[in-house]
Amino acid sequence: MRVLETQSFERLGGVRSIHTHVRFIGATNRDLEALIREGKLREDFYFRIHVLPLHLPPLREHKEDLPHLAQHFLRRISQRAGRRLEGFSRGAIERLLQYDWPGNIRELHNAIERAAVLYGDGPVLGEPQVVQALGGPAGKNAAPGKRAVAAGPALNRRQEEVLHAIAGAGEGMVIEEVLAALPASARRGGTSARTLQNDLGKLAQAGYLSWIKQGNARLYRLTPEGLQRLT
Repeated sequence: MRVLETQSFERLGGVRSIHTHVRFIGATNRDLEALIREGKLREDFYFRIHVLPLHLPPLREHKEDLPHLAQHFLRRISQRAGRRLEGFSRGAIERLLQYDWPGNIRELHNAIERAAVLYGDGPVLGEPQVVQALGGPAGKNAAPGKRAVAAGPALNRRQEEVLHAIAGAGEGMVIEEVLAALPASARRGGTSARTLQNDLGKLAQAGYLSWIKQGNARLYRLTPEGLQRLT
């Protein structure tokens, strides 16, 4: 407690104060204020460490970053294993997006390593390898309703138009191309790049879109669920 407050301490049996210059960083998935109410955490300790709190959302709340994270982990695994691992098939990315990731980033890393080491037999990880790594046809913790399009979330008119625009490009589209392809009906009231980015993120979370990195941009494609949504 004293070190946290004054950054000084004495060695056991010593008489001279030693000053330090350090920064303390702590991380937890527990509700610290609830622990204080339960008498399991000292309040004075909590207020000494509660200086600059940062909330890190779980992976399921920012799935638009998942393809990039997956590619990053695969590249690290490739270097460590001495194998040529280049990327994922479109179906593999779609399966990763459908999963709910209760174990967050660590679970994603472990699943990709399991798929590459145990089931992968080529430079590209496909949907079968990812399915096996997740423990079954839909994964043990697949997000509910992702495989049943009828149970998917309701979309507004603009989001439907975004799906139609991307469906016309089999190789995918970057955000500027999507914005240019939207019809006048979707622009009523104004459609900015920020608004479109929010729509693309929501459509990806719903399982209708997937994306891969293309330089500094994201290349968006429809998933089978997205295609089925339009039929």
